[in-house]
Amino acid sequence: MGSLVLTCLSTFAASLGWTIEAELPRHPAPSPDGQRIAMSWQGDLWIVPAAGGDATRLTAHPAVERHPVWSRDGAWIAFTSDRYGNDDVFVMPVDGSTGPKRLTFASVDDAPMDFSTDGSRVLFVSNRYRGIRWMPQLWYVAVDGGTPILAQDAFGQAGAVSPDGAATVYVRGATRWTRRGYRGAANRDLWLRTADGDHVQLTTFDGDDDDPSFLDDHRVVFRSARSGRKNVFAQDLVGGDATQLTFHDGTDVRFPRAAADGSLVAYEYEDGIWTVTPGGD
Repeated sequence: MGSLVLTCLSTFAASLGWTIEAELPRHPAPSPDGQRIAMSWQGDLWIVPAAGGDATRLTAHPAVERHPVWSRDGAWIAFTSDRYGNDDVFVMPVDGSTGPKRLTFASVDDAPMDFSTDGSRVLFVSNRYRGIRWMPQLWYVAVDGGTPILAQDAFGQAGAVSPDGAATVYVRGATRWTRRGYRGAANRDLWLRTADGDHVQLTTFDGDDDDPSFLDDHRVVFRSARSGRKNVFAQDLVGGDATQLTFHDGTDVRFPRAAADGSLVAYEYEDGIWTVTPGGD
């Protein structure tokens, strides 16, 4: 387990031949092979080696751009941007050969969660139904554009697609993700939509479990308050006790996400981005 030292090159700094340390990078997303991490810094997207070092800028726009996710082949990144007012889902090639393409157009906030395994669709969360304010839904939108479709017949958020594409892990609950110490009926739990379309509850902790992603077809990592402060845990889909991977006791861990090959998990802690392996190293 360790933190990254990130240096970024802004337009102004470049004109003076400077590099600057990136303070408060946000929303880390490991590449499928775990070698790079996409992140948001000062409202734009950047990509940095997972071992730390110089970051390469991916977007440059006055809007705020956040929550990057990679396609399984490592060729595309989906993200949110408020270029048109509220947060919409955009997609662009990692090599920057073309600019971002807008995929969603609703007058509510949308945020990408994952790609389908074949890379043809982006899984995103949205509350566009407006039926229950605190219960959003998971949707799919094609990377080529078009009308989004519901991903499942259940409310849910913070979803991820299994490596074989057969299952989706997601979160149900009504607490705010920033809330600490809650215990009660509104807590967040992990659920699994199976290949048969069944919905199975994975966690029963009476506090919050959140932000799941797959390590492989049989294991997920997630953020949980079961250790007091929120830390990163791993759990088998067949049940059993969760395994604690991080042991921070200062502030809560935020936004953990596993690389598609399961080699590492990146997350926010305090003012930096940290990584941990599935073995807790």
